[in-house]
Amino acid sequence: MYSVKDDLRDVGVQQFVKLPRIAVLGSQSAGKSSVLESIVGLDFLPRGDGLVTRRPLELRLNHQPEGTKPWAEFSQELKGQRFTNFKEVRDTIIALTDKVCGTTSNIVDDPIVLNVYSHTCPDLTLVDLPGITLIPIPGQPENIEQITRGMAERYVCDSRTIILCVVSANADMATQEGLRMARRIDPKGIRTVGVITKIDIMDRGTNAKRMIMNQEIQLRLGFVGVKNRSQEDIQNQISVKAAMEKEMAFFSSHPIYSTMPPGYLGCETLTTKMTRILFTHIRHNLPDIVNEIREKLKETEAELSDLGEPMPSSKGEKLHMVWAMITEFVQSYKNQISGKFDTKKRVQAPGISGQGPQQNQLSAGSKIKMQFYGLYAEFESFNATQEYSDMAIERAIAMHEGDQIPGFPSVDVLQYLISPQLDKLRDPALELIQDCYAQLEALASSIVERIFMRCPALRPEIMDIICQCLQRERDHTRELVEAVIDSEQNYMFVNDSDYKENRTSIVPSDD
Repeated sequence: MYSVKDDLRDVGVQQFVKLPRIAVLGSQSAGKSSVLESIVGLDFLPRGDGLVTRRPLELRLNHQPEGTKPWAEFSQELKGQRFTNFKEVRDTIIALTDKVCGTTSNIVDDPIVLNVYSHTCPDLTLVDLPGITLIPIPGQPENIEQITRGMAERYVCDSRTIILCVVSANADMATQEGLRMARRIDPKGIRTVGVITKIDIMDRGTNAKRMIMNQEIQLRLGFVGVKNRSQEDIQNQISVKAAMEKEMAFFSSHPIYSTMPPGYLGCETLTTKMTRILFTHIRHNLPDIVNEIREKLKETEAELSDLGEPMPSSKGEKLHMVWAMITEFVQSYKNQISGKFDTKKRVQAPGISGQGPQQNQLSAGSKIKMQFYGLYAEFESFNATQEYSDMAIERAIAMHEGDQIPGFPSVDVLQYLISPQLDKLRDPALELIQDCYAQLEALASSIVERIFMRCPALRPEIMDIICQCLQRERDHTRELVEAVIDSEQNYMFVNDSDYKENRTSIVPSDD
């Protein structure tokens, strides 16, 4: 199961479907590299003071039968090279880091992929992340905290990633940046495993029992306490295996830790626990992963189907193919406007289709029709005379009294009063025309993108013609709306030949 997961990641499935893995999260110098070496059972990671991990390191561990000589491969950057000397592996990690990050303390989010094959390691995939750095040192950008936090969050925010949170026992747990981030991203602690390091250097008279027993900060997957190799052990070239024996002796002879139940202490316990957790996590997510892969496969097969047969070679065949594409575009466009069922209606139209499954979406015609229904909804209870007082109406009658018989107001009074109200209908109508134009253009773009997939050079030409047609219809419709509103204002004067030349102002005035 683990090797299949890594094979999927190698062929690029990780770009489209998130695969389960373990991300090692913690503050700078929390002991992450030492924990990883204990899990792998080999001494191969760069060590030193300050910031050492400057590129994410993706470790793909592959358990081998007992007696097999361990080896490692950098599957992406040094394909085909096998390393059996793990000092060379360390030097290569340093060289690959300097190649991308430079020789300063810069950090770059470009992972190194390292495959390790050994009988000492379990079948796991772990990502060693650069420690969260709060204060920049010379050679680092001023926003190093944002860079390291952002990089860590990009990995651990994935719900299929197990967070291996490394914290130091000689510091307050509540203030450690790695644990704070894990608690924020995974507040229920359902995919976070805590590792407590540096137990052996705690202040005299103190111990980490409450931390390890999940009694201070609770994680559903709990904590494991480990004793890493000290700097003196590393300088004396004590092997990982010998260090693990010293760790067991330390815990078994300690007055507090020796009384604790099994399953809480030691790198061996941590390895067993992580293997079990990752296996369960993969099994739990496998159905969703399979479904996602199937969906992506269907989408890819549909895109291949849209590509159709190979491109024709003769001029006549090319012309025939273009006409066939144009015919298909016209039919698909009509189907979207009319709401007719279209078996090829898969592509989402920006601004029209929205989100969600394509078959559950309204057609473009339905969307536009709904906008028409709501065009003058705000005027349904509108009273055209509510803005006029009796005095304003009397003034309008007086302004247009002329030679009319008293008690029979001129029709110009109505024209004077109603014209400003009719003008209010103009802007919503013109805005609706522009919205419809934008939606129809977006719909056309999405259909052209699908149908003319094989002819990318034709797409801008086709869209230019379509936009010209839509713009012409839009402008013509605007003229019609303007003419209709003007005709509504003038309908009482269509037989008055002198009206257009001598009509009075239709703008109400208090003067």
